[in-house]
Amino acid sequence: GTGGPVTVAPLFLLYDYTFRPSGTRTQQEALARAYDAGVVCTDEFLLHPDPYPSREDWCRQRVERTQARLEACDPRFPTVLVNHFPLVREPTRVLRHPEFAQWCGTEATADWHVRFRAHTVVYGHLHIPRTTWHDGVPFVEVSVGYPREWRQYFGRPPGPRQILPRPLS
Repeated sequence: GTGGPVTVAPLFLLYDYTFRPSGTRTQQEALARAYDAGVVCTDEFLLHPDPYPSREDWCRQRVERTQARLEACDPRFPTVLVNHFPLVREPTRVLRHPEFAQWCGTEATADWHVRFRAHTVVYGHLHIPRTTWHDGVPFVEVSVGYPREWRQYFGRPPGPRQILPRPLS
C-alpha cells in the first residue's frame, strides 16, 4: 500500500536498567536513588524474570533473539519497529521523575532505528503521546494512557496515530 512495502517487526523487548538517572553509574546506585525518591516501578515487586535469573538477563536474551530476527529480514524493505518501550533514551528525558527511566528500555537498542532501516519506530509505555525524531526517523509514542491523563484530550483518549504513509507534519 501507500508508504510500503515495509517489514512490520514486533520486538517484545524489555529493560535492563541502563537508562539510569544522571549522576549514577551502576544499577545499584540508580535503584537506590529511585527508592530514596519514592519512585519505584511496580515491576520490582510484580514482574518475575523466571526462568531467567534477572530481568537484565531476560532483556539480554530478548535483545539477542530479536536482533537475529531483524538481521534476517529482507534488506530491500524498510522496517516499522514496534515495541512497548522506546528504543532510545531521549524520549525519557521529559519524565517528571527521571529515576523512572531505568524501567523504560535498554541502551542495547540505541542504534536499531538506523541499523535496521526503520521507516518509523512505534512505542508506548511513557504515556506521553508525541512524535520525536532521531537520525531522521520518527519515534511515535502511541499510548492512550489512563483516564486521569486524558484531560488534555478533552476527557477522551488520544486518537489513532498515522504511521503509513508518513504524515506530512
